[in-house]
Formats: sequence, structure tokens, C-alpha cells
Amino acid sequence: MIIDQQTRKELEFDTICEQLSLHCKSQKAKENAQHLSVFKSLELVRKEHAILKEIADVYELGVNQIPHPKSDDIDRALHLLRIENGVLTLDELLKVYQLCIGTKQLIDYAQRNKSEYPNIYEACSHIYSVNDIISLIHEILDDKGFIKDDASPRLKQVRAQITSLEIEINKNFNRVLRKYKKDEIIGDIEETVLEDKRLLSVLSQHKRRVAGKVIGASARSTYTYIEPQENIELNKRLYQSILDEKNEIFAILADITDKLRSRENDLKAFQRLLVRFDLYHAKVLFGRSYQGVLPRVTDRASSYWQDAKHPLLFLKNEELGIKTIGQTIELSEEKRFLVISGPNAGGKSITLKTVGLLQVMFQSGLFVPCDDVSMCGWYNQILSDIGDNQSIENQLSTYSYRLGRMKFFLDQSNEQTLLLLDEFGSGSDPELGGALAEVFYEELYEKHCFAVITTHYTNIKILTAQKEEALNACMLFDNKELKPLYQLSIGQPGSSFTFEVAKINGIDESYIAKAKEKVSEQKLKIDELTVSLQKEKSKFKKVNTSQFKASEKAKRAIKEYENKLDRLQEKAEQQRKYFEQQNKFVNAGKKVFDLIKKHKHHKTNKLLYEAAKKFIAIEKNKVLKAEKPVVFNKKLKQPELPGKKVTKPVAEEIQKKKESVAKIEEIPMIEVGAKVRVKNHKDLGIVKEVTKKKVSVFMGNFVLEVPKEDVESV
Repeated sequence: MIIDQQTRKELEFDTICEQLSLHCKSQKAKENAQHLSVFKSLELVRKEHAILKEIADVYELGVNQIPHPKSDDIDRALHLLRIENGVLTLDELLKVYQLCIGTKQLIDYAQRNKSEYPNIYEACSHIYSVNDIISLIHEILDDKGFIKDDASPRLKQVRAQITSLEIEINKNFNRVLRKYKKDEIIGDIEETVLEDKRLLSVLSQHKRRVAGKVIGASARSTYTYIEPQENIELNKRLYQSILDEKNEIFAILADITDKLRSRENDLKAFQRLLVRFDLYHAKVLFGRSYQGVLPRVTDRASSYWQDAKHPLLFLKNEELGIKTIGQTIELSEEKRFLVISGPNAGGKSITLKTVGLLQVMFQSGLFVPCDDVSMCGWYNQILSDIGDNQSIENQLSTYSYRLGRMKFFLDQSNEQTLLLLDEFGSGSDPELGGALAEVFYEELYEKHCFAVITTHYTNIKILTAQKEEALNACMLFDNKELKPLYQLSIGQPGSSFTFEVAKINGIDESYIAKAKEKVSEQKLKIDELTVSLQKEKSKFKKVNTSQFKASEKAKRAIKEYENKLDRLQEKAEQQRKYFEQQNKFVNAGKKVFDLIKKHKHHKTNKLLYEAAKKFIAIEKNKVLKAEKPVVFNKKLKQPELPGKKVTKPVAEEIQKKKESVAKIEEIPMIEVGAKVRVKNHKDLGIVKEVTKKKVSVFMGNFVLEVPKEDVESV
């Protein structure tokens, strides 16, 4: 898919990417967002939408939130793993560890919610070895990210020595400090620390009275800092032990680095996964900020935007408390050229940009600010010519630049191209420029490309009306209030409202009257007729739009209701099965407890064991009977015993017994855990509690309390 740098700039897609990056946590995801590109195929867009929809659903529900861990850059760690004698620093190892923990959180979530969010699960399903790497690192790191004392036997021994030396040093120091304080030769600041040693802060005039080594003095030499004699040797030993600790930690890090070298590809995969999901989260969060949706998708090169808004304009207006007016725009193979006319500052250019930007956002896998009935297809090229692009470097005028751009369009355009042409044909003599614009229009039209064009040229409006696959549109203008309405109306060209706009901007009416005198009467009548048609079209447009929206909302509401009903019924059935199973367990447990209670006073457990074996045999027989299919004799319509023929007298006897059993079964036997049917309810329920007159029944997510006569055993 082609979208050149000029089009990205003109559609402000780079600004969209910058805004998107603000919602990313990791630096790599920010960089990916800032350089976001369009997908290469519609199938990839569909896959992106599938994952984004599931993540958006999680945010919408507000519970069971999907993890969004921050992924620190581990490129330096990966570089060290590639160097033969490279050793990870503790900081780099911690980054690797945090990456693994974040990856584990994500894949655990995906595994737990596999059935509900299959696309999230599939995106994580290629990750296998994260637990192995976490276990490997956890052997030497504690939960706070420090090297464990028992990371190696040598480290454990060295740290024990350090602890012992520190205790002895502090004990000596505190004893000496108390002694010299009593002699009043210690300053107000009793001690200081230099070179990682506790030093006495001695009044300089008394320094000769203190046994020890002078390490330094205060700025004005008021205090002399002395290492007590008792600690000089101990501090040397402590210093050596600390060096030994650092050396041992380096050896431990070198060992873990060697073990991780074979896991380099796994670590790369972890980082790619977290960066990818960081960008997914950013897309969802950014989309929520401008009320974006994932539109319906079609394989055809076409677009239907309902209530489409420019996202940057929406965000700006949101800050100012201004409502953003949405536009309904459609491009199809039957109507592939849309020519928009109307007054300056009436919204033509922003409407054109909205079409292009929303299409690029869609093909980049971003949420789009429009109604969710909107539908979008695929274009292999999106190219634009918007605004004043005068080139100072190449000494090109605006018109020269636009001619060069037009040549590019004529060379590149095909049936999979979307062109966005603002102020088509402008920049030269109106009559001559209009004639050349008409030629360009014809050539582009014959290439079967798609285009949204804004223009003031009457000949282009007339040409559009003559083309079967082209359509005029205009930006509406309020004649009474003399102000643009920023609303697109499809079906007829618009007036430029030249004199009305002049009046808004304070041009004296006498000048306007003189100008009208210079315009032919026929031109004025055509302009007035156009304005009149615009008003009528606007009225019908409002009615049709209102009816269409109501119809679409009704369809969506019905579909949502049916989907919710299916989900609730499925959930209710699952809960019913769960409660039924739990009640079976409770009843079985109760029977076992009754057996224990019955035999608790016996001296031996022999009778209890016998009763338990009998109970288990009975329960097993019930399970086998429930699983065994019943075989019927086709002639007698009765169950046939295995290995025996059922004779007529025997069959009659079976039938009598069956009828007597049926009479007994007519008496309702309702107990806790039984499956029942409640009057006026089509679904079955599970008995929760039985009283003299009423029964409490689990029905889906609810508990109903009903009279006994309204309950029927199943």
C-alpha cells in the first residue's frame, strides 16, 4: 500500500502518530507509534481489528483488566549476550527479569481467558519458555531485585564475614564514642563517614588525646576526623571482604550470562510481544479519547463514513467545549468521484482531509471517529494535493508544484487509488486553469480511480453532473444568519456564496452591489437557483438521515439483545450444571458424615468400613446406570434385559410395575440439590432450600422463592 510522505504530512497523519505515542509506556513502542505505517493487506487489518476489539472489550467491561506491563529496552543486554566474554550488569539483568515477569503476566492472562478472548491468546501462544528463564534468574535474585545471599556458597560465606565485621566495628566505635563524649572532646556533630568508614568528629585541639588514624578535617579545621585505633585493622578486613563480595557477584553474573546466551531469541520474542501489546493498548486508549470505533470491513475499494469527524479537530473542540459536526460521506464503484463545492471557510478542506485521514487510520489499524455502522474497504494508494505547497528550494510556484503533482497522479492512478484534491485546478487564470482542470478530471475519471475533490469551478460541477459515476456535494450555508453550517450535503453543487462571505467579512454593501452589476444576470440566477436547491436538499437530508439512523440503531439493538440473551442462557446453563454437581458432592459428603456419626462410638472401624464400601458400591452403580444406554424391544416397546428375551407375560408384568412406579413418582419429592421445573419458566432450576410451604430455587444468576405447588420435580 502506497502513501507518500507528502500525503502523510498533508493529512496530518504524523501528528496522529505523535499523539498515539503519548499513550505508550515503553520507548520502543513510542518509536513504533511515531513511525506507524499502513498495513500491506486488508487481511492484516482484519487480524489487527480482532485483537483490538478484544482488548477494547476488556476496557469497556472495566473488570479483569488485561496486564499492561512496561517493557524496558534490553538491547544492551542482548548485545552483551552476543559478546563471547560479555557479562550482564545487575541493572541489565533486572531489566531482563522484569521483561520476563511482564511476559508471564500477559501469557497467564491469555491462558486464563482463552475461550473468551481467543485472539489475545493466539497472539501470545508462541511463547513457551518464560517460566524456565524466570526460574533461572530467580535462583540468584530475590523479590526486591538484589543478589541472594545463597546465590553461591562463597557469597554466603563472604556476606557472613561482612556482617560479623560490621557488628564488631560498630560495637568498638560506639564504646569509644561514649568514652570520648564523657571526656568532652567530641564535637556537636559526633561522627562522620568518609571512605565508607565511621569516624570520630574530634575537636581539633584535643586530637592528640584520641588513639587512632587521622583521616581528614572540617573546612575550618574545627573538627578532626579520626578512625579509632580499635577499628583500623577491622576496617581493612571489611574492605577486603567487600571486594571479595563484588568479585563473587561478578562471577555469579558471568555464570547467569552464560546460561542466558542460549535464550537470546526467546528474550527478543518476549520484548517484541510486550512492545506489540503496548502499542495495542495505546491504540485502544487513544481511540477512546476521540470516541473511535472499528468500522465494518468490505473487500471492495469503497468507503462509507457516517457521522465521521476529524480526530484532531474533535480533540481540540473537546478542550474548548465545542461540538464537532460529523459528516456522512460515501465512495463506491457506482459513485467514485465526489466533488465538494461551497463557500470558503465552510469546511470543504477539513471534510476532504477527514476522508483521507480516516482511511489511512483504518488501513493502519487505528480506531476511527465515526458511527459503528460505517464501512471501509481497501485502497492500494492514497495520494493527496492539499493546501499551498510552494517550493522555495526548487523555486516553484504553487501552480507549478501542483502541475508536477498532477503529472504524478496521472502516471500512478488506477482503480485501487484514492485521490484527495483540494481547490482542484486553482493557482492560474480562472478560465484557462478551469479548462486544464477539466482535462485532468476527464483523464483521472477514465482511470477508474476514486477521488474526493473540492472546487469553485462551475465547469467542474457541470462535468460532475454529466458523469454517471460522479456526484456533486456542497457545504451548507445559512442565508439568514450569513454563516457556514459546516455540514456536507450530497447530491447537488453548492454556491461559493462569494457576496455573502464578503458581507460577513465587513465589505461595504455598495462595493458588493457594484460587483453584482459586473456579473451577468444569468450567472446570478444560476447561483440563486443553486442556493435554493441547497435549502430543499438540506430539509430532505435531515429527514432521511434521521430515519436511517433510527433503523440502524434498532437493528443493532435487536442483535445486541439476541447476543446478550444467548450469552446469559449459556452462562445460566453452566451455573445450573455447576450447582447440580456441587449439590451432588454436598449430599455425598453429608451421607459419609452420617455414616461416621452413626459408627463413632464403635471400638473398631470395621462396621464403618463395611458401610462405607456399601455406600461407594451403591454410588458407583448409580453412575454406571446413568452412563449405560437402555435397549428397547421394538415390538413390545419395553426395556430388554441383556441375554434374555422378554416374553409377553413378562412384558405385561413389567408394564404393571412401571405403572405402579409412575404413580409413586407422581408424588413430588423435592429435596435440596434436586433438578426442578418452576411454573411459567421454561428453564430448569436447582433447589437451594425447602421449607413447609415454599422452595428456594437457583434460576441462572437469580434465586426464586416459589410455593411448593408451583414446583415440579424433573
